[in-house]
Amino acid sequence: MSCYKYIASIDNHYAVALWQETLDHYSLPQVNREDYLEFEELTHPLIYEAVSNDMSINNHILLTGSNASGKSTFMKAIALNLVLAQAVNTVTATKFIYKPGVVYTSMVNQDDILTGDSYFMTEVKSIRRLFDITTSNKIYCFIDEIFKGTNTTERIAASESVLSYLNQLPGYRLIAATHDIELATLLEKNYANYHFNESILENEIAFDFKVKPGKADTRNAIELLRIMQFPEQIYKRAKSFTSKTN
Repeated sequence: MSCYKYIASIDNHYAVALWQETLDHYSLPQVNREDYLEFEELTHPLIYEAVSNDMSINNHILLTGSNASGKSTFMKAIALNLVLAQAVNTVTATKFIYKPGVVYTSMVNQDDILTGDSYFMTEVKSIRRLFDITTSNKIYCFIDEIFKGTNTTERIAASESVLSYLNQLPGYRLIAATHDIELATLLEKNYANYHFNESILENEIAFDFKVKPGKADTRNAIELLRIMQFPEQIYKRAKSFTSKTN
């Protein structure tokens, strides 16, 4: 059995070395016993020519931003690199300092015809399990578009309540993404605000996929209606409605 384990270890190291050769950049992560996570030029390990980001995380994070601006990919990049750091001692970043821990996510939820669960019920079950994690290790939780399966009023109320509750649990580090910019204000005492944004040039939306401090200050959903040549009446009516409610 010792022989098998030795061969398996060599095979594992060989596979990791071959993988490293395919990467544009990588580094060996540094273990830190302090409660913060820091990285430079972090990229998603499965995206070719991915845009890199830098960040030092010593608080919970709330991400806001437009559709397709990069929120989900950024969270997945952090989560995947936390797993890679602890599994194969390699990360797709030029610098990665972290405290070892377990990774939990509530992302890419779907309705389930077989069980009869709606999209929202799947979300509820996925987030509910985050309350009962039993471990002495650091806990990293990633929640994407929290409670998007329900109406705006209840979504904001439930999201604020859940994220405030999770903030009280020891050992947790939360990174959550939302389209509800109102949450950025409601949670600003306990969650650091970061965002992704876009620019519109010559009827085209361009994203730089770079994370920035503060809450999102742009929205693109209605402009997409115009760019995709919806009837002008629809665009103008939607635009007028948002100007009245802002």
